[in-house]
Order: sequence, then structure tokens, then C-alpha cells
Amino acid sequence: MSDGTIAFDRSAQIFNSSIATWAVSAAWDVGIFRALTEADQIDIPWYAKNEEMHEPSLRALLRALSYADVVEVDFDRVTRGATFEEFSRSKGLLQWLTKGYGSLFQRMGDVVYEKHRTGDFIQRDSSAVSIACRDANDVFMDAAFTAVLETLDFSVAADLGCGSGERLIQLAKRDPSLKCVGIDIAAGAIEVGTKAVAENGLQDRVTLVQGDARKLGDYPEFADVELMASFLMGHDFWPRENCVELFRQFRKQLPNLKHFLLCDTHRHPDDATSDLPLFTMGFETAHALMGQYIPTRSEWESVFEESGWKCVRQHVYSTPANTVIFQLERADGE
Repeated sequence: MSDGTIAFDRSAQIFNSSIATWAVSAAWDVGIFRALTEADQIDIPWYAKNEEMHEPSLRALLRALSYADVVEVDFDRVTRGATFEEFSRSKGLLQWLTKGYGSLFQRMGDVVYEKHRTGDFIQRDSSAVSIACRDANDVFMDAAFTAVLETLDFSVAADLGCGSGERLIQLAKRDPSLKCVGIDIAAGAIEVGTKAVAENGLQDRVTLVQGDARKLGDYPEFADVELMASFLMGHDFWPRENCVELFRQFRKQLPNLKHFLLCDTHRHPDDATSDLPLFTMGFETAHALMGQYIPTRSEWESVFEESGWKCVRQHVYSTPANTVIFQLERADGE
């Protein structure tokens, strides 16, 4: 600031990065990642005409991507940039932020006031969240989940907060004798999932229910479940005393339940913001705005013991950060 004015370098970086974040999400929607995975380059005029796009808008999108080195633009030619693979893998998490919870973050300045936290103040796109989580699960999480399953014996599986139903669809494809049931409170997620189940011809073995996972006793479809999974919604079971009671109820309401695989993202160990890993700030901020408590890893461990479950192993993910599969069995060996 040699002339006494503010340079706004940091502001420019954040501003431009925000546009690039939305561009990554849009690039997934319009097929840029797929196109540049299948081919070494794209001709912009040809692509715009072929996809019936507005060429100036497409060029603006690509320019924003180039800011983050996702692509390189040379006149009419687009090629993969230095970070293309990174963002191709993380695009689901960015779409979770922009399309899934964009409306909530847009209203951050409102919902920090108690007077605005009434009625249906939580705004999010459940279909977008479901699709984004499906991609993140596929890229980051399903391999470890599958590895755990291969060590377990079960014939009926359930997924709490099943979202798009992709996890159950993959399970049913792997084992033609397996029956599956999923539950999600969001109508948009069940709509996406039901369509996917039908497209895969699995209606006779995969059932999706719109309902509350905290009230499994109300749904006869869960009576014979032997393995139950819950991915990235465990914090919805809190506060703690409610979670303990719910986990006790699982043992009573599901007499055949032998294995409970609970995967959730726990709270970051401190409030420092330097070098926060991917997803942490968005996840914790969104849930704070929604009024949902995010427990620590040790708080989860204390719930298991008190509610009659034994954690036989923990499978830790590097991405999303602070995410663990808690492999649970009945503590009494029933």
C-alpha cells in the first residue's frame, strides 16, 4: 500500500474464487468434466453449437474455471488444466455447497438473527444434495464401505438417510439374493432414488420409503433388517440424550439387526480457520445455521457404550475430513 490506498488483493482472490466455485458446479451440470475426460480438448464454438448453448456464457464459465486452473483456454480451444483431476473428484462436494445449500448460505445474514429462525427457515435443495452426496460417496467413500461389508454376513440391508438410493442399488447389484430398504425424509431424494431403482430394474429387491429414520418402528419394511447403515446423517439424531435412546430403540425394534455401520463427519477439533481441509468449514457452518449440533468423535464413542453398542472398529477417511465409519455390534452379543 505504497500510495496509502487498499490494494484489495485478498478480496479479489476470494471474489474470483467464489465465481470459480460456482463454475465447477456448473461444469459438472453441462458436461465439461465428462467431455474433457473423454477427449483431450474441446472446440468452444463447436461445443456450444452441439449442446445448444449460449457461447458467451460458456466462455465466461470456462474463464472462471481457468482461474482455478481447472482448464486452459487458448482462443477456441479448451484443454485440461493442472487441477482438472482434483476438481473432477471433488465436484460433488462443491455442488453440495453451491446448489445444495446455496439458498441457506445466501440467507446467512438473516438466519443469524433469532427472529428469522422460525417456521421453515432452512432452505436447501434436497435433490441437489442427494446427487452431490452420491458423487462424493462414489469417489471418496464407497470403496471402504464395500471392504467392510465383505467381512459381514447379512441378507437384508437398510440405509438410513438413503438419499439417491445409490448405496442400496450397488449392494443389490453385487448380491442378487440381497433385499434392501432405505428411508429418507426428503421427498426430492426419494424421487431421485425411486427413479434410479426403476432404471436398474430392482423394484422387487430395493424399497425406498419417505419417512423419519428416528421412527423405524412405524415402518414394517425394516422388521427383518440384519445390517443397517447410516451415512452422513448421524448428527440428525442428536441431542445426545435423544441419540442414546434412539440407538437403544434400534436394538429393540430391529430384533434381527446384527451390524450397524454409522458413518458421520464429526466436529473439527478446534475453531482455527487456517489450513482447514476440504468440506469442513462448509459442513460445520451449514449445520450451525440450521441449528444442528455436530458431535466430536469422543462424544460419539460415549453414545455407543451407553446405548448398548460396541464399536469393534473405526474406518477413517481423509476426504471428507473428520469422517469415520463406526463399525458397531450389539454389546451384549445378542
